[in-house]
Amino acid sequence: MKLEDIQPAHCYARAQRLLAEVTLIRDEMGRNEDGRPVPEITGAQPREVYFETLAAWSKVQRLSSELGLQMVRAAPPSPSLREVRPGHVLQLLDTVVAAIDGVKRRLDISETSTEPAIESSRQPSDVLATVIRINRELSRALERPFTPTDVYRTVALASTYAVRLGAVADLAPFVRRRKPSDCYARLEACLAKVTELVGKQGQTALAARGTPKEIVPGDVYDMASLVLGELAYLHAMSSAAAAVHAFEPGSAGRVLPAHVDQLARTLEAQLATIK
Repeated sequence: MKLEDIQPAHCYARAQRLLAEVTLIRDEMGRNEDGRPVPEITGAQPREVYFETLAAWSKVQRLSSELGLQMVRAAPPSPSLREVRPGHVLQLLDTVVAAIDGVKRRLDISETSTEPAIESSRQPSDVLATVIRINRELSRALERPFTPTDVYRTVALASTYAVRLGAVADLAPFVRRRKPSDCYARLEACLAKVTELVGKQGQTALAARGTPKEIVPGDVYDMASLVLGELAYLHAMSSAAAAVHAFEPGSAGRVLPAHVDQLARTLEAQLATIK
C-alpha cells in the first residue's frame, strides 16, 4: 500500500495490535496493568500521534537496553512536520512493533497478537488515545522508568523552540517540593496555549480533557512530548524563525520535579508572549 493511501483506520489497527503485544510483555514481567482512563481527545492530527509514538519509541529503546538488546532498526527519517500523514505514523508504529518483537524473543514469549479488522470510522484521536495507553504500559514494563531528567530535556527543547518563535520571559521562580502532578498540570496549560497558537494559524489541533490520577514522570514525559511536537510544528510553519540546532539544549545535571515545574512555568509564560 502506498504511503498516501494509508488512513487513520490502518494506524488504529496497528496500534491496537501493538498495545496487545506490549500487554503480553508487561504481563510476562509480572507488572500490573495501568487501569487509569485515558483523557478524552478530540481533533487530534497525525503529527500529534507521530510525536506521541516517538515517545513510545524512546521507551521501547530503554526497555530493549535493559534486556541487553541492541537496537538494530533505527526509527524512520522524520517527515516534514507540515506534511505528516497517517502513512508516516504507520511507518513509526511498525518500527516500534519490530523492536517489541525483539523484546518478546528475548523473554521467550511465544504468544502472538492478531491485528483487528479495519474500522473505517477511526480517526487520529482514536489512534492517539491508543498510543497513550501503549506508553503507559511500556512505562510499567521498565526497570528504570522515565525520570524528571528525561522530562526536563524535552521541556527545555520545547522552550528553545518557543524562543526561536519570538518568546521572551524570565526564568520562573524556583519552588521546592513540587511533584509530577504539578509538572503535568503546568504542561497541560502549555499544551492549551500552544494549540491556541496553532489555531490562530488556521490549523486544527487536539483538545484533551481529563487528567489522570497518580501522575508519574512517564506521564509528564508523554505530555511534554505533545507540547514539544506542537511547538516544533509552529516553528516549521514560520519562515522567519531561526533553526534549532541538534546540540540545544545542553545537559541538565541533577533534576528534581521542582526543576521541571520551574521550566514548565517559564514555558507557559513564554507562550503567552508569542504573537
